[in-house]
Amino acid sequence: MRNRILKFVLLAFCFVTLPMNGFCQENRDAIYIIFDASGSMWQKLPDGSFKIAAAKQVLQDFVDGDFSGYDLAFRVYGHRRKGDCRDSELVVPFGIPEKVVSQLNEFMGNVNPTGKTPINYSLQQALQDFGDRRGEIILISDGEETCDDDPCALVNAWREKNINIRVHVVGLGLDEKSRAAMKCISEAAGTEYYDANSASELADGLKKIQKQVTMTALKINGVDASGNQQAVKGTLSQNDKERYEVSSHRRNLVEAGEYNLLVGIQTRNGRLYKPVTRKVHVADSGETTVKVEVTVPPSVRVTFVEKGKEKPRANTMIQVFQSGREVFSFRSIDEVFIEEGTYEFRAKPNRENDLTVTETFAAGDHKELVFKMVHTVKVKIKMVALGSGTWFRENYELWQEGEKKYRVHMINGARVLPGIYDLHLTNKLTPYVKPGIVVTDEDEQSFEITIPVGHVTIIYKKADGTRDKDKRCFVGRGPTSRGVYKMSGKKHPLLPGTYNVIGWRGNYDRVVFEVIEGRDIEVILRIL
Repeated sequence: MRNRILKFVLLAFCFVTLPMNGFCQENRDAIYIIFDASGSMWQKLPDGSFKIAAAKQVLQDFVDGDFSGYDLAFRVYGHRRKGDCRDSELVVPFGIPEKVVSQLNEFMGNVNPTGKTPINYSLQQALQDFGDRRGEIILISDGEETCDDDPCALVNAWREKNINIRVHVVGLGLDEKSRAAMKCISEAAGTEYYDANSASELADGLKKIQKQVTMTALKINGVDASGNQQAVKGTLSQNDKERYEVSSHRRNLVEAGEYNLLVGIQTRNGRLYKPVTRKVHVADSGETTVKVEVTVPPSVRVTFVEKGKEKPRANTMIQVFQSGREVFSFRSIDEVFIEEGTYEFRAKPNRENDLTVTETFAAGDHKELVFKMVHTVKVKIKMVALGSGTWFRENYELWQEGEKKYRVHMINGARVLPGIYDLHLTNKLTPYVKPGIVVTDEDEQSFEITIPVGHVTIIYKKADGTRDKDKRCFVGRGPTSRGVYKMSGKKHPLLPGTYNVIGWRGNYDRVVFEVIEGRDIEVILRIL
């Protein structure tokens, strides 16, 4: 039974990249797996298992079957380099199962999740890899695109070019935002999206693909009054008996017979807009297609404008309220259908921009809302020691009028309002303040601040005066306070002033010393 399931799941992959010019030739059925090996695959699923371990288990079970008559290929992304949006590799090219399966199993045994999630690029490469074969792609991912591309738009573009694409998506342990992005890919490809929070749910998703390929199906072609394709949803019923949920984005699996079809465009409010009904006959084999004309509801999309220019905000969620209650949300890059009525749209792209737009929609309205943003700039700060250039690798703070305004990450920086700030380094031994930092309205700015320090090297010595091995010590501000761990034998930058040092375990006297700006000194800890 398992072998049959595997065989049918493989069939599902080939429809993914199927141009009408014979991109997939007869008797060249192919299965193309795209697998996420980005760094986040080291995270755990809700059942406590690691994502990468669960995926390895399912994939290795999946390929351990009868693939006679198929070409098989396997692509992986994010497994070699951090931060590389082209880290996508055809690990196992198309080949006969006997050769490919062993290579795939060997690779999965050593895969090491590392980098980013270049889904869009991987799909583009898959389209080239298929050659003259036919088949479908299964994409298994634990997150959305992280390389500023839009795979949903890519798959939609394939459809507009009459490329018969069927990409099957299994989301592994996704949050709400990532799930919405991955569902968009499935909807564009005309397939069912599968959510998996465990190894068993991932395996179940593959089994459901087998069912889609083998059963009698009803395909619904939704169009508007101008003949444009529209995604529709609804129900299929038979003499008021069992109702089936149906959609134009999938093969609706039903038994042959006469049915009552009710469909319309689903709004983000969760309802069908002015649904239409008609009788349909589903044939006893193959796929039955029906064309239904539907009314298009009002629609809305949003843009963000900063300093009079459009500012893309792909990662911002839009929350929508009516009468003070949130009714739905959507991504800022999406255009969505809604019911007639008055709505409050809220967005918070950063801490300085908590934005609201109120708008009323009537039948036939298609509006673009503009969120006018307060201008913020990206600042990066690096504080270094005079003389050595040692980087104080800590998060910095920007203050105004005695109040902390921003925490600036030492690597990523922060978005802030232009203005004049006092820059604080809150290091216990070097609590330095640099007043008068001027942040202009330039989009990106970097500051390197030199801190006036001296340097001290702590040396351990034995009772006979010879040098002892390096180890920890405690350095504190003032003559008596207990300080922080430092390592002997290294040069440490300190602000001018009085300090003390005591040894780490052992019988050592406390040593009080003075640090002078621009000077290097050695402090000796001698065992008694």
